[in-house]
Amino acid sequence: MTPERREAKRQADLEAAFRRLTVADAVGLALRDHRRRLGLSQRAYAAVRGRPPAAIAALESSAGSLRLDDVVEALEDTGFALALVKGVDGDGSNVTATVVEAGSWPLTELLARVRDGSRRFPAHHETRAVVIPPRWWWHREFLAGQGPEPQWYAPRPTPERGPSPEEHEDDAA
Repeated sequence: MTPERREAKRQADLEAAFRRLTVADAVGLALRDHRRRLGLSQRAYAAVRGRPPAAIAALESSAGSLRLDDVVEALEDTGFALALVKGVDGDGSNVTATVVEAGSWPLTELLARVRDGSRRFPAHHETRAVVIPPRWWWHREFLAGQGPEPQWYAPRPTPERGPSPEEHEDDAA
């Protein structure tokens, strides 16, 4: 697939994702955005918010199945809120409101799915677009004539390394 065709396909996929974006999806994106701005895992975020980790996972992935009060409460202190906006008031004059549009979310949050399209990548991984397919794909799948070309990947986060033992000795001196 040429880079131009890949970009055109990605743009078409993005526009389709915008059309499918629901309020429940937007709530999940808002909570994930707040959690990532704080630099927390779902488990750590749940502890900070005083909720079970399963509740945070449910809010990020399927907020539409929860009670509205729970969703509104979850959005408190995140910088986001649910709003009902009327474009024109009763006498016909325009009402101005600021609404978070679907285009405000990162492309990877709307489009990135594992290769069979069944689910998103793990929430604690940052997802990136594939520029050049990985070497393993060429050898295992392309040459064997199977498997679609991967469009997204989520590199495993690498733990931060602490100072080496030699650095500890220098600090003590």
